[in-house]
Amino acid sequence: MRYFIFVTVLLSIFSCSLPKSHNEDFQGKAIYKISSPINNPHAQDSSNYQVVYMMDSMLRIDSYTPIGKQKYIKHIPRNRAYILMDLGHQKVAIQTIPDSIGNNGKYTYKNKMGSDEIAGRKAKRVKVTDHDQDTTFVVNYFPEVSPKYSNALDGLPGLPVKYSIYSSGIWISYELIEFEERQIDRDYFGIPSDHDIITLDQFMEMLQKEN
Repeated sequence: MRYFIFVTVLLSIFSCSLPKSHNEDFQGKAIYKISSPINNPHAQDSSNYQVVYMMDSMLRIDSYTPIGKQKYIKHIPRNRAYILMDLGHQKVAIQTIPDSIGNNGKYTYKNKMGSDEIAGRKAKRVKVTDHDQDTTFVVNYFPEVSPKYSNALDGLPGLPVKYSIYSSGIWISYELIEFEERQIDRDYFGIPSDHDIITLDQFMEMLQKEN
């Protein structure tokens, strides 16, 4: 059951005339600080951070959990993604279809004047309404970086850099603390040879057998 909880969080791990989003390819690394009611308050705890690698049409998100490191790898044009996990007795790459769990119009956006400095760069503001939770809040984003490198807020015209999402009954906040534009090794986006590729259904069957 614990594995299912972390997979669910990771997958969640994704109105008025807003500017069109940029779809240009990008290479770089981003580190987000994560805050939620269940987080360890110690700043050194790795579970409080998420590392994102972006390279052209590929995305990798590293998350740190009490059971270890999880990697989410996505090939954007093919809409194909895998969650890499080390279960102790077996290393697996769980195949997912990322866009099948999209927001489906749950968010609408409205321009908000002004900007803020996030991770040393200018970040625009936008008002976001979450219709499922009947609430509106402000999000910061980089308009010059494509939103395709995030699974968080469908329809945002740029990369979200300070935002909140409601998942598994709690609000989780993300804030970009480091952003580096640089070349990324293509091997970061591959599936290691010691991982078995399985479907999500096969993974759930494994969990049922363990219980």
